[in-house]
Amino acid sequence: MEQISKWLSAVFSPILIPTYVFAGALWITPLAEASERTRLISALGVFLITAMIPLATIIVLMRLGKVSDTAITDRRQRTVPFIVAILSYVGAALYIRGIHGPVWVTLFFLGAAAAATCALAINTRWKISAHATSMAGMTTFYVWLTTHGLCLYGMLPWISGCVLLCGAVGTARLVLDKHTPAQVYAGWALGAACCTVFLSFL
Repeated sequence: MEQISKWLSAVFSPILIPTYVFAGALWITPLAEASERTRLISALGVFLITAMIPLATIIVLMRLGKVSDTAITDRRQRTVPFIVAILSYVGAALYIRGIHGPVWVTLFFLGAAAAATCALAINTRWKISAHATSMAGMTTFYVWLTTHGLCLYGMLPWISGCVLLCGAVGTARLVLDKHTPAQVYAGWALGAACCTVFLSFL
C-alpha cells in the first residue's frame, strides 16, 4: 500500500497536473482541431514552464541544502518553491495568451496561481495539501468544460475518473503520513474554489 501511495503521489505531483490539464483540453475540446504538431508544441511549452522550472528550482535548493527532499516534506522549506510555482502559473497564462489560446485556459492558470498564493499564505501556519489542491482544480476544470459544452466526447467516465483519483491521491497522502485528513479536505476545497471563481469571470 505504501509503494502504491508513493507511485500515486509521484505520478500526480502538483507540478505535473497543469500539463495533464492542458494536454487533456487539447484533445477533448475544440482545441483538437489544431494540428497535432501545434498541440504537442504548446503542451511542451506548458510542461517546461509549469513542471521543469519548479523541478529545477527544487533540485537547486536540494543541492544548496535548503530543501531536504523533492516532496518538500518540511512545511518551512516550501516558501521559495511555492513562489516559483505561482510565477510559473502566471507565466503559463501569459504563454497561452501569447499563442492566442482560449481565455478559459488562461483563467485556469490564473486560478492555479491564486490557489498557490493562498496555499503559500496558509503554509506559514499550517501544511495544506498541494496534491489535493491541484487534483481538485483539475477535476473542477473538467466539470466546467463539460457544463459549458466545450467537450467533444461524453465526459462522465473522465470526470468520474478524476473524482476517484482525487480520493486515491488524498488517501495516498494520508497513508504516507504527509498530511492529516483536514489538510487534504482543505486542499480539495481550495483547488475547487479558486478554479471555480476564476472561470466564473467568463
